[in-house]
Formats: sequence, C-alpha cells, structure tokens
Amino acid sequence: MRGLNAAFTTDFLISFALVAVILVMLALIINLYSELSTIKKRYKKMMGGSEGTSIEQMLSAHTAEVSQAVKEYKHLQGQVNTLEDMTRSSLARVSVIHFDAFEKTGQGLSWCVAILDRNNNGVVFSSICGQETERSYVKPIEDGRVAPTYKLTREEEQALRQAMNR
Repeated sequence: MRGLNAAFTTDFLISFALVAVILVMLALIINLYSELSTIKKRYKKMMGGSEGTSIEQMLSAHTAEVSQAVKEYKHLQGQVNTLEDMTRSSLARVSVIHFDAFEKTGQGLSWCVAILDRNNNGVVFSSICGQETERSYVKPIEDGRVAPTYKLTREEEQALRQAMNR
C-alpha cells in the first residue's frame, strides 16, 4: 500500500504542479489579452485621427501641402531673384552739386546731377549757368567711369563720387 500511496502522491504532486502551471499560464494569457486590448484601443484612436480621418490620410494631406509649399517657395525665390536683378539695374544712387560756374554771378545757379544704378552705370547731367546763357551736358557713366571721349569737371567728379558712395 505504501507503494500505491507513493505513486498516488507522486502522481498527485505532478498533477498539482501541472494544474498550477496551467493556471499561471492562463493568468498570463488573460493579462496579455487585456494589454493587447488596451493597445488595440489606443492604436484605433491614434489611427482614427481628428475628425474621423486616419493618420495615413493626414500624412498624405500634409505631404501634399509640403510639396505645394516647396513649389510656391521656388516660384517666390525666382521672383525675388528677378526683382534683385531689376533693382541692380534701376537708378538708385543720386547726388546733386550746386556751384558757381563764373565768379561774377555768385548765385550758385550751375548744377550737376549724377544718377547711377547699383553697378555704377548711369549719367551725369550738368547745367552751366551764366548771366546771359545756359548750357546743358549729359555724360554717360559705365562702371563708375566716364567714356574716354568725355571729360568730367571737378564738380561732376564730386557728384559722381558722392553718388557711388551711397
């Protein structure tokens, strides 16, 4: 009988251990199922996005918006470059000098104006006024210099330097 009790006890202990392992496994499975359920709810909420749109739809819409913004940026950059080129060639630097061409007049009626673009190209206008006559001159300027066929007066050179320094 003793052998029967020992076998019964051994079988009982093995069965008890198996049942305990099965119960522990069942508890782990229930815990994992609960965590999986929570994760599924969070995933569905995240993927649902705002206003019923999915995250894939939102990402697709944002990608399209970014592509459109890049196109607009490139277009605007081209316009900025065009405007910069235009401003370089627009007349932007001006200087005016009044002076007495003749000692007898003493009224400072003569004048010269230098008008240049940002590349120092432009013109110098001069008007020499006397008691009975007035003469006007225009001299082209390229790269801050007058053409060799023309000579600048002292006042014209002064107006040109002042315009180039602005």
